[in-house]
Amino acid sequence: MTMQSVGEASGPATGFVHQALIYGSDEEFLDVALPFLEEGLDRGEPTLVAVQDRHVENLRTALGSTPDGLTLYPVEEWYETSARTREKFALWTAERTSRGARARVVGEPPWALAHPAQVRDWARHESVLNLALAGLPVSFVCPYDARALPEEVLGHARDTHPEIVSNEGISASPSYENPLDFCRRLDSSVEAQQGRPSLEIGFALEDLPAVRREIASFVAKAGLPTSRIEELVLAVNEITTNAVLHGGSPAAVRAWNTRDEVVVEVTDAGEGIGDVLAGQLAPPPTALGGRGLWLARLLCDAVEVRCDEGGCSVTLRAATSSDRRSLSAA
Repeated sequence: MTMQSVGEASGPATGFVHQALIYGSDEEFLDVALPFLEEGLDRGEPTLVAVQDRHVENLRTALGSTPDGLTLYPVEEWYETSARTREKFALWTAERTSRGARARVVGEPPWALAHPAQVRDWARHESVLNLALAGLPVSFVCPYDARALPEEVLGHARDTHPEIVSNEGISASPSYENPLDFCRRLDSSVEAQQGRPSLEIGFALEDLPAVRREIASFVAKAGLPTSRIEELVLAVNEITTNAVLHGGSPAAVRAWNTRDEVVVEVTDAGEGIGDVLAGQLAPPPTALGGRGLWLARLLCDAVEVRCDEGGCSVTLRAATSSDRRSLSAA
């Protein structure tokens, strides 16, 4: 297999370059990340890094300082929900490349390994980045710690990045999937929430105010901070409104308080959501609709859609633990 030197892309780097760095040691991370950053800084390319704390410190030590043009963040200070994080990356890149410059990013996704739905959410994020940043002049490297992450997540890395980078060079990923195909495959593995719900409400349009009150009370008792209560209630309101306006009767909302997250499932008997990327990309400003699911993705730690012959369900998740963006197996 043909390998290119680290820092090069396949062909002229004129658009979005998306690479996975699967590393087995901190030294291996530095062997790739450091020359990638130094090359960009030498070229005057604005550079953003959001990685685990120890990598931030190791990079500072190796560079001797934080050079002009380089911004370093620990993961928890940059990454939010997946949709919010995509918007931040897109905005940062657009602002710094608006005059023809090229930019560089090293972004290490957070993987809440105890929560399969959140793992799938971040895997979709990695895939959708190929669409969200398409055409933008940015080289984007996503590190994956092979010591902490299971093979499932490492497989997601290979499936969502067109290129794999290591200290031996760069090669095309043999298992890369088109984002539509990848997201469709992940959606097919989504199962209904198990166990008796703590809250269950059938609703129609006139019941939506009562649904909001019930959900607000439920998630407050679950221990969500006030700001997160407001976000989740808003997300539920968007999805329940969609169920009434675009779904089919009967519609219901169910809620569970698990060990460290709140789960809210909205179901209706409609034909479902046909677009596998619905809500993953910001709707155009002139669009008349399509903002409800997008807003829910901005506000929740995971949003998943499951449709079958019986109707459609949208499941919203919000972590109740204080650190909801940590790599739990690290």
